Amino acid sequence: MKIFLLSLLCTLGVSALSTAQEESLNEFKREYHHRDGIHSFTVPGFLVRLAGNIALHDEDRIDREAIKPLIRNIGSVSVFISDGDSRVDYRDIDRLKSDLVDEDYEPMIKVRDGGDDVEIFAWSKKDIIRRIVFFVQDGSDEFVLVNIRGYFTPEDLSDVIHRYREGKNCEEGRGMRKL
Repeated sequence: MKIFLLSLLCTLGVSALSTAQEESLNEFKREYHHRDGIHSFTVPGFLVRLAGNIALHDEDRIDREAIKPLIRNIGSVSVFISDGDSRVDYRDIDRLKSDLVDEDYEPMIKVRDGGDDVEIFAWSKKDIIRRIVFFVQDGSDEFVLVNIRGYFTPEDLSDVIHRYREGKNCEEGRGMRKL
């Protein structure tokens, strides 16, 4: 009986640690999920991998080989969408980004194109990226938040970029300088 209780406590402790890195994301979703025009859903990892493997059959060989390691290591994907009917306050989005930084997420990329903004945050443990969060804000009132859980090494990501660049060079006949 002691072993069972100890195992149960360890399991609960591990699950609490894994959700601790998403507390601000969960709080943000709870605040907005009941409003009209807000859609939120989570796709389990096995469905994401299944759909990814099916989609790989339609891609050419270069893209397939580049994407395969990412699909193999992807976990669940959560999506939060706000269309123009229900606006998400930009101050709440800024607060969420600040909270993510407090939870040891690192801002990776920020791209602005006209009125559109895309930001990517990542949380890693021992040089393994475990969570990637995408913020996409349209110039209008639309907002998309994508949270990907997985197990991505820097080598996997750089390999995807390298293979993708090689494939585009071969297809388009252009030379690209290596970084």
